[in-house]
Amino acid sequence: MRAFDGQHSDNVAIKRTREQKERALRELKEQLATLKSHAAPAIREALVKRIAEMEADLKAPPKSHDRGNDRGPRPGGDRPGDRNADRGGFRSPRRG
Repeated sequence: MRAFDGQHSDNVAIKRTREQKERALRELKEQLATLKSHAAPAIREALVKRIAEMEADLKAPPKSHDRGNDRGPRPGGDRPGDRNADRGGFRSPRRG
């Protein structure tokens, strides 16, 4: 079965809050610390790489969401004189 556009299984990064990222970083560091000495080197390298990526992500300045709507005007609701503009320009198909 094929996925439809926007499905959760799409290859899209998961958005997390700063607190969730910090908690995930702590958990990764704990995993690395409790890793057995006979664990595969690839596992250790992957953990170190992921920790470095998360630390760099946390050091970056937070993205500003105050830029407004970057998508442009909405279709059907921004025309002058549109009687449905106050409702966003979309009408229910059941109403006349």
